[in-house]
Amino acid sequence: MDARSKTVDGTTARERAVIALWSELTQAAEKVRGGLARALEAGCGLAPDEVELLMLLAAAEERRLRMVDVSEALRLSKSGVTRLVDRLEDRDLVLRAACPSDRRVVWAGITNEGVAALDTAAPIFVSGLMEQLGERLDDDRVGRLRADLRDIAGCGT
Repeated sequence: MDARSKTVDGTTARERAVIALWSELTQAAEKVRGGLARALEAGCGLAPDEVELLMLLAAAEERRLRMVDVSEALRLSKSGVTRLVDRLEDRDLVLRAACPSDRRVVWAGITNEGVAALDTAAPIFVSGLMEQLGERLDDDRVGRLRADLRDIAGCGT
């Protein structure tokens, strides 16, 4: 039977392989995120998405971004970004401000406290990713996997 032949359940061998790939991809992402979450919680009390937001804001020009840009960069819905910023704003790590020239635009910016929290969290974040990914994949595999994932996401190279 070749890869195009249908089985009793109506799927081809290629379709089953792609379904298995999806399952393995989500399992791997959940495992990495879970390990990262445990390390961050123990080390600094932040979640991976909170550290990602602080890193994004710290790297931005003027250490702030429009909320819509945060949403796109972190692949979160508008309400998801609002909840994330709310959590960090409650801890004085992020501030939110309306744009004076366009009241429809809301900015999120990192505070000095947020920079200090990131100084603690970033090494834990990087160490966790290296443990979960970097130690399991050599440089060539990391490069190939990144290229494949960018291709899937439609981001090109």
